[in-house]
Amino acid sequence: MIHYKNKGLLSSIWHFHTGPTAKALLRRLVVVAIYVTIVTIGEMHYTDLILKDTPGPFLSAMGILLSLLLIFRTNTAYDRFYEGRQAWGTLVNNCRNLAIFFNAVLPEGDSGSRAFFAKAISNFPFALKNHLRDSSGIDELDMVEEGERRDLRNFDHKPAGVSNQLWVKTEILYREGYLSESQHINVNQHLTTLMDVCGICERIKSTPIPFSYMLFIKLFIMLYVLLLPFTVVSVYGYLTIPAVLLTSYILVGLEMIGEEIEEPFGLERNDLPLNQLSQLIRVNVHDILQIHLPHVEKQAARPGFTIMT
Repeated sequence: MIHYKNKGLLSSIWHFHTGPTAKALLRRLVVVAIYVTIVTIGEMHYTDLILKDTPGPFLSAMGILLSLLLIFRTNTAYDRFYEGRQAWGTLVNNCRNLAIFFNAVLPEGDSGSRAFFAKAISNFPFALKNHLRDSSGIDELDMVEEGERRDLRNFDHKPAGVSNQLWVKTEILYREGYLSESQHINVNQHLTTLMDVCGICERIKSTPIPFSYMLFIKLFIMLYVLLLPFTVVSVYGYLTIPAVLLTSYILVGLEMIGEEIEEPFGLERNDLPLNQLSQLIRVNVHDILQIHLPHVEKQAARPGFTIMT
């Protein structure tokens, strides 16, 4: 994810155009430039198509309709992005609360249980991150205990596996008398929240913008750009080329930005910083439970995305 300062306008503009999305946009603009150049030269020197007599109000009406569609498209994509960030914000707070709870109820000398919960709670965001990115690896996860009911290698759904470990250990503590009835009920709510967050993220990931709607917007933009040079060439002349390119830059750029942010859990530059958030949870949980964590792990929790000044 890119973190930026509003005052750095020129550097922000430059940095935006070094990203893969902007490069893909520029490649499309090259195609538009070739097309509009051919149309402009052909209209001015070789032929006279009736399309240039298209009424201005018709084109304006199309532009208004297209603008409304793009606004809805962008807002829908940003809603998905922000809902994903809210879900991960809930996860950060919930993991901290779980660590605070177990730090308070566990006996001072029970370092084994503290280490277990420090590892297990920290494992959940990493398991969720990998799950959302379609990765089944467990290299980033700490192995806490072996056993058929707890070993993460026995689970295809790794977030559920981590949650299962936490539930089993919590039930053991309750039966051994470390948790009272009210404490058991309260901690169950926090444990349930883990899978609730997972469900929210899975819903966002598995429910993209409907294909027919997305395709219709693409076709509408293409039709608008194809007609635009014919309708303005008689007035603008060779200025039709930069005018159409600027219009295409805005329309196609907005549509591509919507495509990028509607899937917030990927590895694009504008996706959510899941690596940093996961590492931040690990650092916070170990700190609360007073379990040593190497300095390099704490450094990894700092913003790993590009900072623009």
